[in-house]
Amino acid sequence: MRNLVRRIALAGAVATTALAGFAAMNSAAAQDQNCSVWLVESSRFMKVPMGSFMPDRAFIPGSTDAKHNINTVDLPVNVGVIKCGSELILFDSGWKQQEYHKKTGTEHWAPLPDQLKVLGFDANNVTKIVIGHGHWDHAGQLSDFPNAVIYIQREELNAIEWALNYPNPKIAATNNSPGGCFRTPACGYEPLTVAEIYGKVLNGKAAIVNGEAEILPGVKIHPAFRAHTAGSQLLEVPTSIGKLVFGSDAYSSWEGIRDWMPANIQQTDTVQQILAYEKCYKITGGYQNCVSAHEPLTYTDAYPLTKNSWEALNGGRMAELALAPGEKSHKP
Repeated sequence: MRNLVRRIALAGAVATTALAGFAAMNSAAAQDQNCSVWLVESSRFMKVPMGSFMPDRAFIPGSTDAKHNINTVDLPVNVGVIKCGSELILFDSGWKQQEYHKKTGTEHWAPLPDQLKVLGFDANNVTKIVIGHGHWDHAGQLSDFPNAVIYIQREELNAIEWALNYPNPKIAATNNSPGGCFRTPACGYEPLTVAEIYGKVLNGKAAIVNGEAEILPGVKIHPAFRAHTAGSQLLEVPTSIGKLVFGSDAYSSWEGIRDWMPANIQQTDTVQQILAYEKCYKITGGYQNCVSAHEPLTYTDAYPLTKNSWEALNGGRMAELALAPGEKSHKP
């Protein structure tokens, strides 16, 4: 598999980089638009030690400090659903690989195409999927959207190739390696997820981005290199409530953005993660409209952007974040 990754990464980069550039050039002169946005919980990691999610908030037995008195948290795996005119876009895709769910104590999963049906959308009508990075819980359902083009940073593909081909097995270990991977550089890039990504590349359904790209009027990709993985990226979306910025795991925790605390450290530079926080502040005018991938408070009043929520399939949750002019609510 590793040699295949090397060959198709090179071929795919040459074949598809132009697609991202074409989209950016085509839309650069167009007027911004307002998009409708929903958030869908693909699944939920259960009982994650707080200290492994946010090191600065590690649990201290007997502590009355609010930053150290939470032992475990349940972390949603959030997917953005974005409708801009006739275009239906996903930010990240969650995951469907049951064996990986079992390894991580994941519950409340439902197929993303079925979740879209709850919102009144057809998986065949998804035109674009922007993946914040290529890890198992963010890029695991790409093949279920046959007409969608994925947008991924060239630097992310380079990092996958480097990590999986590195000669030291401790560095190249993936989640299904004997003994696991423990946040190694290849951790999260296990075979079934890599197959989802490169399946799109090989089928001509990938736009390989170099840095910034405007994929629709006002809908902009911003690189966040090394903020979680080498090729992490953010997505800016104009809405009726202001600009939203989706961060995937460049900012897994909304509380982390609010309090300037690194979270969910992976193949990362914590300075770059903090700079990703700052980028959201600059684009949106604060932290309220930063959309986090794994914030425990999602779908509650404590994370105001996501409070208009409801329970859907298999206990998974959804929220309606913003509606474009003329768009009726999709909340059941």
